[in-house]
Amino acid sequence: MTAGNDSVLQLLPMVFAAPNEALARAEELLAADPSPLHASVAHQVIGIWQRDFGDTRLALAQLRRARDLASRADSPEREADVLATLGVALVHSGRTREGLAAFERGVARGTGHTRARVLYRRAYVWWVLGRHGEALEDVRRAIPVLRQADDVIWTARALTLRATVHLALGSVERADADFTAAERLWDTTGQEHDKADAVESRGLAAFRSGDVPAALRLLDEAEERYAKLGTPTFMLTIRRCEVLMAAGLATEALAEADAATAALDGIGGQSTRRAELLLVAARAARLAGEPRTSLARAALAVRLFAGQRRTWYETHARLVLLEARVATGRASGRLVADAAAVAERLTAFGAPAAPEASL
Repeated sequence: MTAGNDSVLQLLPMVFAAPNEALARAEELLAADPSPLHASVAHQVIGIWQRDFGDTRLALAQLRRARDLASRADSPEREADVLATLGVALVHSGRTREGLAAFERGVARGTGHTRARVLYRRAYVWWVLGRHGEALEDVRRAIPVLRQADDVIWTARALTLRATVHLALGSVERADADFTAAERLWDTTGQEHDKADAVESRGLAAFRSGDVPAALRLLDEAEERYAKLGTPTFMLTIRRCEVLMAAGLATEALAEADAATAALDGIGGQSTRRAELLLVAARAARLAGEPRTSLARAALAVRLFAGQRRTWYETHARLVLLEARVATGRASGRLVADAAAVAERLTAFGAPAAPEASL
């Protein structure tokens, strides 16, 4: 690896340290007629920025170009890394089967340290899909290799992800331990976006521990950090809406979720996040005494989650849909049977919402 390659590769972590600067530098690099290897990195950087902060359709075009250039450069490790980034983008676009296929190729092409980074990103995708067992298995395989390589950034990301999965399964103490370990690592880096995400994650952990005031304070701090970077905060909005509902502010949560959905649609953002925003809006509408709005949001969320092959989330959306039907006076024998089926599925998933569905 040459010094020039090292300099270009530094654009990748910069996406989550100084996102807009990374985007500008990648565009400058492409204007300088770079080699296929360096052009692959530049297109990947632009693709990551568009995937997480912009238009997913543009992201897919950039990342496919990055993949083709990596192949032309005859660099299996580079190709594996791009395939993992592309896999995440495909899943966030609702193309789950294509995304998982990209990961299969990425795991096969990469070795050692690169493969561990691919496995981490596949673990992230498993979490997005609600397949928590697979997420924990991939992150279990990735963390020792990342630690051995002294890869602080990716180890911290993997610990943060594992903590988030633990929270989804109701294991707050395990999550706290991983969040604390990750934060110690983040403090040694300049990854400002990742640091903001860590604060957001602590807010989520505080909420799951029952400390609503601390959760709101931490989420506000995370939002301030994101604002300084000029990056959207759709996941934070979803989490804050959950906290607002717990604080008895369902009307405010519904307004925030609907506004975020409109903003996401306006930039062509991730369809996975759109489905999650609709689900939280459905929950908020039900609590705000607007069952028909809840019914409409939940029905659309169910369709989106089903199309994205996200059974965990689809089942949670079906629970809200059933609750909305009851609230609109549509109770029936069929509804009772549907509720029993949803409760059974949630129990099989180990979801904390399973007892609620059994009531």
